[in-house]
Order: sequence, then C-alpha cells, then structure tokens
Amino acid sequence: MASPLPTRILTIFSPLDQQRVAARFTIALTTAVLAILLRGLLDPVLGHVAFYVTVYMAVAFDAVVCGFGPAVLSALGGFLGIFYWFVDPRHSFRIIHPSEIHGVLGCFLTCAVLIVLGAANRKTQLRLNQTIVALTNEAASRKRAEQELQEAHDLLEKRVEQRTEALSQALSRLESEVAVRQQAEDQLRHLSVRLMMMQDEERRHIARELHDSAGQTLAAIKMAVASLQFSGRKAPDFPQLLDDLNALADEALREIRTTSYLLHPPLLDEAGLACAARWFVEGFAKRSGIEVQCDMPDQMERPPRGCELVLFRVLQECLTNVHRHSGATGAHVTLTLENNWLKLEIGDNGGGISEERLRRLNSAAGNAGVGIAGMRERVRELGGTLDIRSSQTGTTVSVALPILRTADATQKEPQDLSSVASLSDS
Repeated sequence: MASPLPTRILTIFSPLDQQRVAARFTIALTTAVLAILLRGLLDPVLGHVAFYVTVYMAVAFDAVVCGFGPAVLSALGGFLGIFYWFVDPRHSFRIIHPSEIHGVLGCFLTCAVLIVLGAANRKTQLRLNQTIVALTNEAASRKRAEQELQEAHDLLEKRVEQRTEALSQALSRLESEVAVRQQAEDQLRHLSVRLMMMQDEERRHIARELHDSAGQTLAAIKMAVASLQFSGRKAPDFPQLLDDLNALADEALREIRTTSYLLHPPLLDEAGLACAARWFVEGFAKRSGIEVQCDMPDQMERPPRGCELVLFRVLQECLTNVHRHSGATGAHVTLTLENNWLKLEIGDNGGGISEERLRRLNSAAGNAGVGIAGMRERVRELGGTLDIRSSQTGTTVSVALPILRTADATQKEPQDLSSVASLSDS
C-alpha cells in the first residue's frame, strides 16, 4: 500500500545524512540545473523580472536537505546559469545596466539568508531525526527485551512445571518407598514378636519332650538303681534288673541323641547337605508315616556352610508343614546343582493351599507365619528365591540359591529361626 501524500512530502524534505557527500552534492547540482530549466519555462511569463526566483527555491531546498556546502554550490550554479542565459546581454557575463548589480547583490544576500536559515533548520532536523531514531531504537530494544523477557518467563514456567512434575513423581516414589519400608518394618516387628513367641514355645516343647521322654526314662533308671541297691546281688531278678537298666539307658541315650540331632544334625557339618537331608527324610518318614521320595546326587561339591544350613532348615520347615497341614500321604524332595545355582524342591500330594493364603504367602505378608517368613528372609539374605505353588493336587516349594554370592554372604552363619521345627514329629 502506498504511503500517504504528506508522509511522502516529508520524506522528500528530510535532511540527508552528513556522510552521504556524493549524494548531497549531486542533488545540489541537479536542483541548480532544474532551477535554470524552470526559469527557461517561465521566461515568457516573467520576462526581464524575477530572474533568480527559481534559484531561491533550489537554494532553500538544498540548504534544508543537503546542507551548507551543497546549497552554496547550488546557488552559484543557478546564479551563473540564469545570469548567462536570461540576463541581458544574454549568453554573456557582462553587466551593462547598473540596476543589474542590485539584482546580483540581492540574489547573493537572499541566497545567503536562505542558506543560513536552511542549514540551521537542517541541523535542528538532524538532531530531531537522531532523537527519533534513538527513541525508535530504544523502543525496538525495549520491545525485544520485553519479548525476550516474556519468552524467558514462558520458558521458566515450563521448566517450573516440568520440575514440579518431576518432584511430584519423585515424591510419589518416595512415598511408595516409605510405605514399602514401613510395611517391611511392620513385618519385621511382627516377625520378631512371632519369633520370640516361637522360641518360648520351642523351649516349652523341648522341656516337655525332655520331661516326658528322657526325664521319665531317667526316673525309671533311678528306681532300678535304687532297687538294686536295696536288694543287692542276691536278688533273684538281679540279671533282669540289669537288662532293664541297660535298655532304659539305651532309650534315654537314643532320645537325647534324636533331640540333639534335630536341633542341629552333626551330619550337616561332617558329611554335607545331601547326607544330612537323607537322614532327616528317612527319620521323618518313619515318624510320620508319610512316604517320601528323595532324589539327590550321590556325589556333589559341597556348597558353603551357610547355604547348606538354610536349605536344611527349609527342608525341615516344609516337611513339618506337610505333616501338620497338608493331609498328604506322599512327598518328594529333589536337590540339584545347575550353573552355580543350588535348587531344592519339596512337594506333596495333599489338599493344597487356598488362593487367599497362597497370595499372602507369596507376597510375604506379615501374617504369613513365622516359618514361611523366616524361610523367605533367610533365602533372600543369600540372594536366592523362594517360590510356592499349590493346587488341589498338592503343594510345591522351590528354593534356588546362587553358590558364588552365597560364598561371600555366608561369612557369618545366618540366624537359625527353626532349629527344632521337626521335634513335633518325634
């Protein structure tokens, strides 16, 4: 769209920059030539008066637009051209009439006044233009600064939103971890309480077993010894009393040895896990009447002591649960070593576990029972896994322990949570 006429006129009369020397002097010469041509066009109208009127117009324009030097050049060029072509005698620079001197002086004085006034106006206009340019630049700079500030503000808000979202996610994860840790602490407290109760119950069970079995046997031995002391060798039933006394001593020794072996079988330290497991499975089958198939390698490199102890306690706990809760008539025990993983599997043909209880057992809930929780914690401490599967046809417990990690993790013997778990089967 074209600019409005007043704006275009103001643009034409706008002063040129001082550094544009060639342009200013070219415009001055051009306006001088135009002034001469215009005077030629007006000559039939003006005749022999107002010779320099077009020169004044050119000088005034050049003084405002081009400056002092170009205005002087325009005045001289225009004066010489008009004096040569239009002042009598034409085509000559001679002065015949004295009145022409007055015209020449008037032309020079008028041009001087126009040049001075135009140059002053030009300087004022240039300063005004510089001020306008400075204000325009400042406004543009301020606008750019505001735009950059707005962009920075938008970017900051976006980053704040992103950071807030990240913090919210971190807070959610932290709250989840706190909840998990709180649940673990609650489970640990519950397990500790159950463990102390189980220890007290085991102590009472051991005391009852010793009192009812070994204690009664020792009391019978004491009565037999007292009878021998009273009757002496002359009693007719002296040989029978000696045989009874020997049998009672053997029974007491067997019961004490059985209790000791159940607390911690010496075969586990001397012969290893496979031998101790076979001994325990055979004893369990005799005491419980449950047929147990045992599949273990005859020769196997012994794992670390802590690994053997954990697997033996898991075997004890699982077979005890089979006897107490499953109602099974048969079970199987399998021990294998594959790719530095020692795997133990205990299964039965009982009625299985309900889905709700199986879910609690696999999620390691606090009310899962101290036996299962103890097994899970001891296996997890050695970097292993414990899995419980159950259906209407039976239950299977699988344990896998890494031998390499177990060798480092079992520098200290793990805490025994079920040292006499199988005494109830005696």
